[in-house]
Parts: sequence; structure tokens; C-alpha cells
Amino acid sequence: MSEDKLSKIKVKDIMHLIVKEPATIFQDASLDQILHKILENTTSRHVYVINKDDKLIGSVRLNNTIKYLFPSISLLENTEAFEIGSFLGYSNAQKVEDIMNTVCSYAFDDTMISDIIRIMIREKTNELPVVN
Repeated sequence: MSEDKLSKIKVKDIMHLIVKEPATIFQDASLDQILHKILENTTSRHVYVINKDDKLIGSVRLNNTIKYLFPSISLLENTEAFEIGSFLGYSNAQKVEDIMNTVCSYAFDDTMISDIIRIMIREKTNELPVVN
């Protein structure tokens, strides 16, 4: 599909292709609970953090969850990405709020697909939540 065709397509035009019920969790949930959420929804690699009013306040990626659940293995496998001082932060994480990314990009149903693709490339992510 050419970039010209993508410039005319909006999220609402392809809503039938996306996950209708993304995995969501509250920030005070445990890391075990987030792992269960990830395993429940194998079509997504993110769990979206919401507040009591169902507003998006962050996200947690599968790869970040693995780093926090297995900090010593992550440190040994990827010494360039970790600083020794950050190991304590990883090993002390208890709740979703300890590991969530509070800067979470999102889209609306009228967002152009070409804009979503730019965001996904810039942020090196494979999905964006659609909010209302």
C-alpha cells in the first residue's frame, strides 16, 4: 500500500482489525497481576494502566515487565542497557506504578494511519491504544 493511500485512512476505517478489549490494569496492581494480564491477551505486548475513571495514565510493555521480574538475568544478558546502580530499582519494583511508562502515546478513532505509523516508528513500538 502506498503512502498516498495511507494518508486517507483513519483508525475508524480499520477498527475491525484491532483488539477491541486491550489489557488494562490499575497502577497499584502487583507485578504478578500484570504478568497474568499479559498472558491473558497474547495478541498484545502492552498492558495499559488506567485510573479509577478509566483514563489512560501509562503503559507497561512485556519486555519491561520481564526486566523487572527477572532483574539478575536481564543484567547479565544486557550489560549495556543496565547500569549497576539501577539494579536496585529493578529488584525493588513491587507494583505496576514502579515500572509503568507514564509517557504513553495514543490515538483517536479519527487519527490518520500515517500519523500512527510515524509515532510507532519514532517510539519503536508495535501498537498504540485508541482512546475516546
